Amino acid sequence: MLDLITSFALGGLGFLFVISLVVFVHELGHFLAGRYFGVKVEVFSIGFGRELFGYTDRLGTRWKVAALPLGGYVKFWGDENAASAPDHDQLNQMAAVDRSKSFHHKIWWQKAIISAAGPLANFILAIAILAALFMAYGSTAPAPIIGSVKQGYPADQAGLKPGDRIVSIDGTNISSFNDLVKIVSVSDGHTLGFVIDRDGQRQQVAVTPTMITKPDSFGSTIRDPGIGVSPVIPGQVESIVEGSPAAEAGIKTGDIIFSVNEAPVSNFRDILTAIEKSGGQALSLKVARQQPEPKAGRGAEVLDLKLVPRSVTGTGSADQQVLDAAGFSVYAKGAPDPYVRVTYGPFEAISAGAAEVKFIVVKTIYFIGQLLTGSADYQQLSGPIGIASISGKVAVEYGLIPLINLAAVLSVSIGLLNLFPIPMLDGGHILYYAIEAVRGRPLGERA
Repeated sequence: MLDLITSFALGGLGFLFVISLVVFVHELGHFLAGRYFGVKVEVFSIGFGRELFGYTDRLGTRWKVAALPLGGYVKFWGDENAASAPDHDQLNQMAAVDRSKSFHHKIWWQKAIISAAGPLANFILAIAILAALFMAYGSTAPAPIIGSVKQGYPADQAGLKPGDRIVSIDGTNISSFNDLVKIVSVSDGHTLGFVIDRDGQRQQVAVTPTMITKPDSFGSTIRDPGIGVSPVIPGQVESIVEGSPAAEAGIKTGDIIFSVNEAPVSNFRDILTAIEKSGGQALSLKVARQQPEPKAGRGAEVLDLKLVPRSVTGTGSADQQVLDAAGFSVYAKGAPDPYVRVTYGPFEAISAGAAEVKFIVVKTIYFIGQLLTGSADYQQLSGPIGIASISGKVAVEYGLIPLINLAAVLSVSIGLLNLFPIPMLDGGHILYYAIEAVRGRPLGERA
């Protein structure tokens, strides 16, 4: 019971942290731009509804935290409500000196900049977070080497094989397997031109992605373009010899051996080293086994297995020695280090952060296009409850750094959403000011 309460509390704190940070920075963008153009700010609120606590600064702005933490707003001089709708009665009665402080009496381009400053602040926040994480931790991603190919999927049909290194796709250089996933995920089913390196020889291959249903990290399923390949995963089993120690241990094709005697498997040689040191004694394996069908709430199953290997002969390749001693082989045999590790200086980190933000924007627009054409699953959309659930899960299961990373992703999404030309959103206001620029005067109250 105590664990459940702790988990619930951490989840709630995770949600409040994410949403409050993103909302605060968004509204701070509006606030700073407004102050720059001489607009009086009446209220800066995190949350809606009844005020919980706050204070008034020397310029008369009431800074407050309200009871419903699902957003926030900046109320400028002359606004009727939190959505910046003009208070026409107040505006009509304003003296000339007050009009100079009124948002609605500013030039159209100044109002447009103030409206756009919130989403822009969200993008800057995301780039800053991602750049800081890149500088602090660098990045580790799977190498652009194919570890396994699903039979009957586009990669298999195009002739791609385990061990192929992806050099480029449609002229874009590929430095990690993540680059491949990003390009394929927004391909919209168009045929892609792959350049691969196979045994030192470069080949050109045309691959046409198809929509694939797969589980995500939060117990749901997603549909995305894919080609049916996986990166090199240390210890992912390709085949089992009948009657071998591996077969007797219950190991199956596709299993991922991720630890041996509590030591993590980061390279195929880790398995051989453990077998060599065992002296024929039983090895404790932790194995991840993917469920046969990707269903909500069902991911990989973790198994504890016992493997009693034969003696290692010491002859032949590492792959052959493991095959002889344990009776299984792995995908992409003989592949080099399956991970690409990159460190970043300040400028490289900012560039990488900006590139990640660009990808999130492109991916979001692509998904919205799929929704409009009916090819995407609307159940992949998340409202406040979904955001709260995901934030809580990340806070409880993964910790602070992934939660900060999630805040960056949500910051981009909220910034982009607010730029859509929808009434009450910043993009709707910017559209009004664009019309005002063309007409030469503001829209009337009825409009």
